[in-house]
Amino acid sequence: MKRKEEMTWLERMYLPEVLRGLTVTLFHFGRNLTLHILHSLGMARDTKAAYSTQYPEERKRYPDTYRGSHRLTLKEDGAVRCTACFLCATACPANCIHIEAGEHPDPNVEKYPVRYEIDTLRCIYCGMCVEACPCDAIRMDTYVHPRIWGFSRTDFIEPKEILMGRSHTLADGGRDSLMVQMLESYKAGEKRAMLGDK
Repeated sequence: MKRKEEMTWLERMYLPEVLRGLTVTLFHFGRNLTLHILHSLGMARDTKAAYSTQYPEERKRYPDTYRGSHRLTLKEDGAVRCTACFLCATACPANCIHIEAGEHPDPNVEKYPVRYEIDTLRCIYCGMCVEACPCDAIRMDTYVHPRIWGFSRTDFIEPKEILMGRSHTLADGGRDSLMVQMLESYKAGEKRAMLGDK
């Protein structure tokens, strides 16, 4: 068995790697500082200075594999596709899905969820509920992140109506419609909070 080469004294001090890291950091700092100064003088407008996303003015487009907020899929007639089989709630490691089943008015359908709630404060967005569902009733393809503000725990519990509403919004407005709706609700919440302070 061949013995690994031992590190030199300089390598054991990690000095070259530290200096390399400082060089990269100082290069980006100097470049961004120069470009921001040029932008304030009205020059070099074509070159973007900062590498980070300037949220909320800018936002990154989430990839197709992004696990966003949940939605309940709908049948052609607009009814919820869920059959209240409890497989998603059983598979959930965070125990955040609560379903109450009821008898469906249509005699051809056995049951449906009278109550379907997801506690987003407990949810870990693992996607096990999506994998467990035998009838493709729940998905996480909304391309929006979970709600990030609220005034009580109940603000973070998403009932069946909200989960179904996301499917309606996606069908009507396309992929970016839910993000636009969420940003508008944040702005409306900010305005309410500012008016409440005065």
